[in-house]
Amino acid sequence: MISQGAQYAISAIIAISKHTESGAVSASFLSKSLNCPTAYLSQILAKLKKPGILKSQRGLNGGVYLAKDIDSITMMDVIAAIDGTEFFDKCFMGIEGCGNIEPCPFHHFWSVERKKIQQWLERTTFAEVDEKMTQAWFDLRLQFSSGVPSLS
Repeated sequence: MISQGAQYAISAIIAISKHTESGAVSASFLSKSLNCPTAYLSQILAKLKKPGILKSQRGLNGGVYLAKDIDSITMMDVIAAIDGTEFFDKCFMGIEGCGNIEPCPFHHFWSVERKKIQQWLERTTFAEVDEKMTQAWFDLRLQFSSGVPSLS
């Protein structure tokens, strides 16, 4: 339902939030941890700077860091920065002109469900995600995706 870029962005925010005591995290380090090409991840991280989710620092210890607390960054903030919000306005089947007058077979169901999904994404902060995610799961995810040791 979300793009690979949004998936990487969500994983990067989680990884950065777990790495806050060390300051900025380089795109190179994150890309190895997330098993993602550095150039691609750099583009994704740049998209997270404009809406004020991330800030960057140049120099020897340069990289990106959270611009605000994880309890004020929502899942929707990140998805909207990467994928936009058009997903929540369009027909499930992608049919032009689908609406209340000429609905596709999924219109009534999707118009209700997409609103629920959107509201959940708008309410769910990364602090809540962090509370539900164990360190063991996070470490396993990193090891499974890349074979690189955890950020801890």
